[in-house]
Amino acid sequence: MALTLTEAAARLGLAASTLRHQVQAGRLRARLVGKTYVVTAREVERYRREQLGKPGRPSHRAAPPPAR
Repeated sequence: MALTLTEAAARLGLAASTLRHQVQAGRLRARLVGKTYVVTAREVERYRREQLGKPGRPSHRAAPPPAR
């Protein structure tokens, strides 16, 4: 089953632009059909297992400010 990046992003709870960056970085395998990236459901699940939950950029809300 082929999914667009928008559909895959909805399944993963991410923005489509995030997945587009992941494709360009080689972390998510997809093919370009016209102007639309298409990814398989199997690849989305592989990406979920291998990439989601890995540490990345810290969140702005990562820790409360230190108490004084």
